[in-house]
Amino acid sequence: MKRLDKGVTLVELLVVLMILSLILTAAIKTWDVTLERGRFEQTRQKLDRLAKAITGDPDYVIGGVRADFGFIGDMGCLPRTLADLANQPNWVTPPESSRWRGPYVKAPFAESPEAYRIDGWGDSIVFNQDSLFLRSYGGGGLVTPARWLTRSLGYTHNDLLSNTVDGWVVDQRGEPPPDSVAPRVIVQLEYPRDGRTFRDTTSIRPGTNGAFDFIGIPQGVHTLRAMFWHYYPPPPRCDTVVKVLTVLPRVGARGIEVRMNVDWSNP
Repeated sequence: MKRLDKGVTLVELLVVLMILSLILTAAIKTWDVTLERGRFEQTRQKLDRLAKAITGDPDYVIGGVRADFGFIGDMGCLPRTLADLANQPNWVTPPESSRWRGPYVKAPFAESPEAYRIDGWGDSIVFNQDSLFLRSYGGGGLVTPARWLTRSLGYTHNDLLSNTVDGWVVDQRGEPPPDSVAPRVIVQLEYPRDGRTFRDTTSIRPGTNGAFDFIGIPQGVHTLRAMFWHYYPPPPRCDTVVKVLTVLPRVGARGIEVRMNVDWSNP
């Protein structure tokens, strides 16, 4: 029996190559789109995490109270650069007095020394301290704003750094200090400012019904002390009440009642 061998013609070979070329082109385009989407998503997640590292996570709650205020809550100021989130800044002197409790960017997010501030295209993420935003140029640089990814911190400078704490001091009966006693009632608020612990102290003024207030207070968890000085009979002694306050951005801590274990009528 005679067998006929039939080869592939040049036309058939060209058709096959054309089909393979179309398939390869479509696969490359699909891969490019997938890769680009991955870069955008990776960068978006980094911007969100950096924002939370700076301002804290409002969803991190312990006992019904917000417990995370980020870099600002510890330092009482904004970071000067993103590097301050990963390494203790050297602008707090002496450094041992720094309130820095970082790093605020942690593994696996900070998988390499500089990864926390590099976007999906290998470029540096920009932090604008004045306008309170984080930005990636999306691999397109300054000339392609349509590709930019911008994450606002969501607050103003006053929201984060200049809140009000106010309230009043009463005795164990719930009565405010009379004018004759008021100057001996001292209220002190302890909070961070520019990376160091700051203590602001005021005495209760006569005619204010025990009211006190502090302004320009950064968000965070701060300590309030109320002290009442006894001078008679000598020697002088001091009754102290300590309260831990949560100062929320834009809200502050308002209407705080501090009840002391004393009786103004028998000081």
